[in-house]
Amino acid sequence: MEKKIIYFEEPGPRNTDLAIEAVRERLKDSNIKHVVVASESGRTALKVAKALKDSGAKIVCVSGYAGIRRVEKRSWPDIKGEMKKELEAFNVKILDETPWIFRTAFDYSFLGEHAPSTIIHKFLSRSMGYGFKTAIEITLLAAEAGAIPTDEEVVAVAGTGWLGGGADCAIIVKPSVLPDGFFMDIENGLEVREIIAIPRVKFSAPLIKSLKSKGEGDTF
Repeated sequence: MEKKIIYFEEPGPRNTDLAIEAVRERLKDSNIKHVVVASESGRTALKVAKALKDSGAKIVCVSGYAGIRRVEKRSWPDIKGEMKKELEAFNVKILDETPWIFRTAFDYSFLGEHAPSTIIHKFLSRSMGYGFKTAIEITLLAAEAGAIPTDEEVVAVAGTGWLGGGADCAIIVKPSVLPDGFFMDIENGLEVREIIAIPRVKFSAPLIKSLKSKGEGDTF
């Protein structure tokens, strides 16, 4: 089967529909049964669920990190009310009690910008884009929560939150879990198998402007 990669010129939510359509096409005639979506509000997860309703894939929505939502209630909303009902109607599993494993993990309190979790966050974000970094992150979180298998490939979908969310990256991943560095195991570790869709330019002018306006221009 011919496998195509969709390249977006820049990151951002305007790529959402095309990214989801690329996932829908890739799932045709595949054995992939799980799709993990980064979605703080639930809107992107709902779009994915509607688009894939006939695919047989189980959708997992990884929402905003639980601890941060308690601190930054205005910027990290809970998925509740009608949105939660709609997602549940499509049998979407909502993970809203996950930790933050990149940048603000335990090591950050002691090592700051030199913490391993921060270095991983920054390297993946800068070299592959926020969507790609987040797709890796939500795959680890979903596997750690037991929401997806670790012996099957899954699709992970994510976007660039600094530009308003949505989806601009989709990858196929062989998941793994975190304890004892198991995700680095040479036989069973996490592995990106395919890129379905990704922005060509990872840090566009609008993204750089957004980061600098929020005081994140040097650290992202």
